[in-house]
Amino acid sequence: MPTPKKGYKAINHHDTQYRWIMRNNRGVSELWVEASAPVNGQVLIAELPRIVSWDMVTAAIDFANANGWKPNEVGQPFRCKHQRRGFQMADG
Repeated sequence: MPTPKKGYKAINHHDTQYRWIMRNNRGVSELWVEASAPVNGQVLIAELPRIVSWDMVTAAIDFANANGWKPNEVGQPFRCKHQRRGFQMADG
């Protein structure tokens, strides 16, 4: 059964449609991104600082695409973390 889509926002980035939402998981801000078209595709989960800008959403998508995120295929969530210099792969 697909995950509920209530609260997701749409973004068109480099001619690809994505859905994204901000979540708070145990006091940590997380950005969840998935491709709009496929069902059960790989999810991007990016840990963000307290203050978030719109540019971080597109930067997370660009970083994930450059580092092997496959939003159209089934797989474990792709995790990354925002640092001062940009995004990096998350530990463990």
